[in-house]
Amino acid sequence: MTPEQTVTDPEDEAAPKTRPEPAPAPSRARRTARLLRLWYGRALIAVAAIWLLYAVLRWLTSGRWHWAILLDAAPPLLLVAVPAVLLAASAAACGRRRRWAASLTGAALVLALITGSGFNWPALWRDPGEVPPGALHVVSLNTQYWGQASSPDKVYELLHRQKADVYTLQEHVAWQPGLGEDGYSRLDDDARLRAEFPGYHIARRGELLTLSRFPIVAEPAVGPGAALDADPGTPFSRVFARDKVMRTDLKVKGKIFSVYNVHITVPLAPDNLNLFSGYDFDSYFRRKFDWRQEELHGLEKDLDGNRHPAVIAGDFNSTDSMRDLDGLRERADDALRANTDFLPLSWKFDAPAGFEWDSVFNRALPLWRVDWSFTAGDVQLHRYEFRPTDGLSEHRLQDLWLSL
Repeated sequence: MTPEQTVTDPEDEAAPKTRPEPAPAPSRARRTARLLRLWYGRALIAVAAIWLLYAVLRWLTSGRWHWAILLDAAPPLLLVAVPAVLLAASAAACGRRRRWAASLTGAALVLALITGSGFNWPALWRDPGEVPPGALHVVSLNTQYWGQASSPDKVYELLHRQKADVYTLQEHVAWQPGLGEDGYSRLDDDARLRAEFPGYHIARRGELLTLSRFPIVAEPAVGPGAALDADPGTPFSRVFARDKVMRTDLKVKGKIFSVYNVHITVPLAPDNLNLFSGYDFDSYFRRKFDWRQEELHGLEKDLDGNRHPAVIAGDFNSTDSMRDLDGLRERADDALRANTDFLPLSWKFDAPAGFEWDSVFNRALPLWRVDWSFTAGDVQLHRYEFRPTDGLSEHRLQDLWLSL
């Protein structure tokens, strides 16, 4: 017998072969956990798909469809926060459901970041530097019906503290609650304005008031204001509703400097949101949309024909994620380039209520920037800041320093 040969023991062949024992059945708790994780992934995909659909529809219809304001009402921060939270939540899903959820929420997050997140990224590394001597100081503020809910005296106190060369002020108007668009009336206080601001030049159109240390050499009508000028008998409520852009040309150190005071029509008033009132919402949203487009296009057209350096400041009732300001951004530069706030916000700060009814819309929710400033032409911007108004207005004050 050779060494390679082996001898098999007959008893070994007769012995039964050992088989591996079957794995124990998973417990009820484990099966339940697997099922929950499965449905968690499916639900997360569904939520992510719905949010991405909303984000895409909002972007495609913003500034192009009158019902889009309902999609545009969300603060830009929310457009970023929701997909960011969903993206983090996708890590708890399993398998291909994790990949689908991450892909959908990632797409929505990227869309929000590149189409108007409200974040001022250059503020992380930018230093505007010092304001040089002799710079022009411009202040803009929505005064919330000229401090009607607090006191006009507080408006003057706040403005005097700024010591600005030019003030562009909105809602210089008297308002009677409960009458809607018919509740506005002219505020005849020129005598006090001259007493409070001696040496300043005064220009006003409807609710818009501009005060300037420099001579006002021209006040050309902009947008719908031209048609209103043709009919001197137009009721003030109509002037208030439609005259939303005022241009004043100032003579500053031998140069003509155009100042645009802006208050674009509000696209949505929460007091009209009773869905069971029988209100014609389609006509309401269409009218507001058309008015806003006329005002913004009128401003853009005027800028196209204006070769003077200019500043455009006021309450635009538009956020960074809304596309209403696309045309203006093509013609002028956002003053945010001289701002150091990573998340600049300007509206819904704590202030006396402007309405008698109470709701979540009437509370302090500082999540939006709706106040904007732009410069056009040969303007060097040194500083742009949002300043508190000591509870006078829901809006923060825009503070600009610039040179021509």
